[in-house]
Amino acid sequence: MAPKILLIDDEESICNLVRMHFQTEGYLVYTALDTEEAAQAFSHDPDLILLDINLPETDGLEFCRRIRNHIDCPILFLTSRVTEQDKITGLQAGGDDYITKPFSLAELTARVEAHLRREGRARHGSTKMSGELFIDYAGRCVYCKEQAIPFSKKEFDIIEFLSH
Repeated sequence: MAPKILLIDDEESICNLVRMHFQTEGYLVYTALDTEEAAQAFSHDPDLILLDINLPETDGLEFCRRIRNHIDCPILFLTSRVTEQDKITGLQAGGDDYITKPFSLAELTARVEAHLRREGRARHGSTKMSGELFIDYAGRCVYCKEQAIPFSKKEFDIIEFLSH
């Protein structure tokens, strides 16, 4: 399935440019011109968010702080604020990366791909729960009612394959 990007920027020209570029690269791209539209677009369950700081009503920093506890995908700021303090503030607000305008589409694409790769590795090493069953992929253990269930390497590999 194609990775999903949510682009939140009040400049329609940037939304159109970035959307067309990433669609050409095989991504599904959803755009929002403000935080209200962005909140509605979360129903698409994005894999990555590109977020401008200078937005009408609620700025991107405040929006990032509000959503960070509910959204675990990478958030990359895409903004014209260029000072070192702006970058620090963006990262402290919950951003995972900070890209300044004007930007290169090639660099933006490379950063997006790097974050998505990192997310894929993290999810592969994560855990999964279903009722009283708990799978710890990183520890290669399965627990039922908090009791470890021993599996051979091959058996666990099959469990891992079937449960993803």
